[in-house]
Amino acid sequence: MSELVSGFNVEYAAGPFALFFIAEYLNIIMINALTTTIFLGTFYPIHSPELFTAYFTTKTLLLTSLSL
Repeated sequence: MSELVSGFNVEYAAGPFALFFIAEYLNIIMINALTTTIFLGTFYPIHSPELFTAYFTTKTLLLTSLSL
């Protein structure tokens, strides 16, 4: 009889395995947010600074979609 081995997730049950993958994806998003801040600038229109969050989120999600 042989064991089924699928790599690093053998030791985890469903809950910790899900938390592990959530942590991995959050790491990707946080690195892309840092990259957005450092390299893509913090540009926002002078007349509507409330759009900063929308621009920042759009740039971060664009980088995230390119890196996956």
